Amino acid sequence: MVLSFLRVRRAIGLLGFFLPAALIAYGLAFGGGILPSMSDYYYSPMREIFVGTLCAIAVFLWSYEGYRPRPGEWLSDLTAARTASVGALAVAWAPTLPDAPATCTISQCLLGDHTASIIHFAGAFAFFGALAAFCLVLFVRGPEDDAEKRASNRIYRLCGWTIVTCIAAIALVFFGPRQIGQPLAALDAVFWLETLATVAFAVSWLVKGDALRPVASAGD
Repeated sequence: MVLSFLRVRRAIGLLGFFLPAALIAYGLAFGGGILPSMSDYYYSPMREIFVGTLCAIAVFLWSYEGYRPRPGEWLSDLTAARTASVGALAVAWAPTLPDAPATCTISQCLLGDHTASIIHFAGAFAFFGALAAFCLVLFVRGPEDDAEKRASNRIYRLCGWTIVTCIAAIALVFFGPRQIGQPLAALDAVFWLETLATVAFAVSWLVKGDALRPVASAGD
C-alpha cells in the first residue's frame, strides 16, 4: 500500500512537470510563442496534450486516498484529492472562452461559452486551492522529529505559499484594476504564474513520493 501511495504521488508530480514543459517546448519549437495562459492551448494543436494530461492527473488524484482521516476531520487527503481531481476535470472539459469563433465542445454546446468558462475558472481555483491545502496542511502533519522531515516541511510550505501567491496574482490580472491587469496580461503573466504554481505542486508531490529525497535531505 505504501509503495502504491509513492507511485501515485510520483506520477502526479511527473505529470505536473510534464504539462508546462510540453507547452513551452511546443511554443519554442514551432515558433508560435507562448500563449496568454495554459488554458488557451485548448485551441491549439496541443489540445490533446493539455486535456489528456489534466485527465491523467485527475485519475491519479481520484485514486489517491492518502492517510485515513481522523474522527471529525473535514479536511483529509481523500477530500482534498477528490476536490483537486474534479477541478482538473472541470478545467479539461469546460474550456475557457475562445479568442475567435471555434467549434463548440460538448460542454460549450450544452451550457454556452460563458457558463463553460465560469466552470473552467472555478475548476482551476478548486484544483490549485486543494493542492495548496495539501502543501500547507496535509503534507506537514506529524511531528518534525528529524532533519529530513523538517526540510521536507519547509519545501511543502514554500510550494504551498507559491501556489497561493500565484492564484492571488492571477485573480488580480483577471479581476483587479485594468491598469494592473492589462500590462501583466500583455506579458503572458497568467501563463507563467500558472506554470510556477504547477511546478510548485509537482515538486511537493515528488518530495512526498520520495522521488526528490536528496533535495529534501540537503535542505537541512
